[in-house]
Amino acid sequence: MSILALLGRQAVTVGIVGGLMAALPAVAGELIQPAPMPMVDGVAHLEARPQIFTLPNGDGASVPVQVNAFVSFGDLRGAALKSAMAAPKRGPGPALPTNELLAGPTLRAHPGDTLDILFTNGLPFQVDQGDAAMFNAVPHGFDVLNLHTHGLHVSPQKDSDNVLLNLYPAGTPDSVLALCAQHAGGDTSLCHKGEFHYHIKIPDQHPAGTYWYHPHKHGAVALQLASGMSGALIIQDEKNGIDSLPAVRSATEKVMLLQSIEYGPPANAQAIPQQVTCKSVYPFASCDYAGGPKPPPVNNPNAKLSVNGQLNPTVTMVAGEVQLWRVVNTTVGAVVPMCLVPQDKGDTAPSPAAYVLAADGVPVQRPLAEGEEDLPLRLGPPVPKPDGKGVINNELLFLAPGQRLDLMVKAPTKPGRYVLAQPALGKVVERQQSSEAPLVRFPGMDALCQPGPVPDAQRVLIVEVVAPPGPLGPVSTALPTQTALNRLYAPATLVKAPDRPTSPTQGVVFGFTSGTYAESAGGASVVNGRPFNGDGGPQRILTLGQTNLWGVMSAADTHMFHIHTNSFQVVRRGTVDYAFPIWRDTALINCAPAVGGSNCTFPGGLTNVDANTGFNYGEVVQFLSQALDYTGAIVMHCHNTSHEDNGMMELVEMVAPGKAPTILPHHHHEQAAEGYGVGGPRPTTGLAQH
Repeated sequence: MSILALLGRQAVTVGIVGGLMAALPAVAGELIQPAPMPMVDGVAHLEARPQIFTLPNGDGASVPVQVNAFVSFGDLRGAALKSAMAAPKRGPGPALPTNELLAGPTLRAHPGDTLDILFTNGLPFQVDQGDAAMFNAVPHGFDVLNLHTHGLHVSPQKDSDNVLLNLYPAGTPDSVLALCAQHAGGDTSLCHKGEFHYHIKIPDQHPAGTYWYHPHKHGAVALQLASGMSGALIIQDEKNGIDSLPAVRSATEKVMLLQSIEYGPPANAQAIPQQVTCKSVYPFASCDYAGGPKPPPVNNPNAKLSVNGQLNPTVTMVAGEVQLWRVVNTTVGAVVPMCLVPQDKGDTAPSPAAYVLAADGVPVQRPLAEGEEDLPLRLGPPVPKPDGKGVINNELLFLAPGQRLDLMVKAPTKPGRYVLAQPALGKVVERQQSSEAPLVRFPGMDALCQPGPVPDAQRVLIVEVVAPPGPLGPVSTALPTQTALNRLYAPATLVKAPDRPTSPTQGVVFGFTSGTYAESAGGASVVNGRPFNGDGGPQRILTLGQTNLWGVMSAADTHMFHIHTNSFQVVRRGTVDYAFPIWRDTALINCAPAVGGSNCTFPGGLTNVDANTGFNYGEVVQFLSQALDYTGAIVMHCHNTSHEDNGMMELVEMVAPGKAPTILPHHHHEQAAEGYGVGGPRPTTGLAQH
């Protein structure tokens, strides 16, 4: 089925209707939903352009930001959309609406559909943005795009979810396209300019839930995400998915893209509008490309998170109401505990309750204990010393970059004001002197998910619970049962696979290295001591149908493991076995700080292993996976995308049993195209100095 048919179906959600919503008091800064992805003649259109966006601020002055981002054309359709599409492709987006959200449009599909998407790169070609450079472990190519459907089990080849493809701006010189093809081993199908037509076939059986899309041009992913270049991709299944549950169908739906828009003026300058630049996203990189001046450092890049391109937005709920929240963490590297707490310190009123329907698009299915209330798993505060059930609470509570949650959020029965907050930056506050001395960290788990006040810099979202003006009427108050969730479609469990290994068959260690081992990059982020090298053939081989047990850990800092095409089941974290496996396509990997060190951006980890044991060696996360259905090249990387752009990625090939890899090494080019900086200064980076 084509996307024409899938978008012709109506979304199966019912909101607060008619007079009730009109009767509720208006709330400043109410969260606005992203527009649906527009269509022309049955084809979905997605376009990136440079444009000035305004970030509304519910608690203060709005912020104008100049970024390269997706434009959604508001609610234009048909002839009006065609007219807008025909507008000049350069500049700040002429002939487009001025009320665009800095958030990509929402795309909806069903199992068995084909995503038919015309993707247009309306950005200018700029040599001083590294657009002519070919590097493996240096941020570059900020105007070069492609499209990744994060979490979908689809083909990684040709015009499907192919992240090795490069879509250059329309004004790119032919010499740069020729260098791109040379860099790709002569494969011209990986090098395009102007626009590219994607056809992504979704299997007839595919888990229904929340996924997302974003550009995946290696070297530029963090900057593109920091520009708000992402959108929700929702798979709906009214027969076998969460959309089949009456409580879900009757609830108001909220799509929430958590963002880190990393803008900031150069040091000692007042830039209006604010700008997202290489230096604001990669502060340790030189950002010095042949053909342009060396950029000045950026003064205090924005670290406050936004939602759907809005700062301090408010979600209004009627007391007792249940809403469906589809939450996507699209940030570069921020971990967000999904707990709503009272805004005022000392407020002991019950907070809104969050029940998990699905994680990373797959229903959370679990056994019910005898006598347990038949409801989905309810998130609680972080568990400092978790057992098998507690570590699952922590696994789902701490939403890492790339992860998603489908939640049913139930408002308390009394009015109140609640806050979703990002934690303060983790740091060591007491130096550890020996392995017997505890390593004291701030904030500890006991400091998270506590009543306010929450500083503005940490505030992400406000929930305003109001009294209904009369009887609840059409407002949904129902919750689905866990029994109903357990009957929905999900991939076959791997826990009882006959070939399940008893010890890890795949190992990953995320870390950093110096220029001694990555001379051309001046240091790099690495996987198993190796920076990404797309020119040397695959760095890992996965055989279709084979069950693998992975062991993943960090040598330093906090990371997020993500592999394309195939999800995995997490079964153990550190020494704690999960009470039941959790399907994920992205997993939080805790840091392992040195004695007295402060190189841990997220304290404690999900098992809080450094609480009373002295040295923290990090949590080895173990999960089961099978490569299924598709062969070809994919990537595995850290979804702290500034780490990925600096080399923390592997080229992985999926092969049929008994078949040899087909990706052959080819000559490595790390230079600009002829006439575009050959012999000029090569960018260096200090990102590896974490």
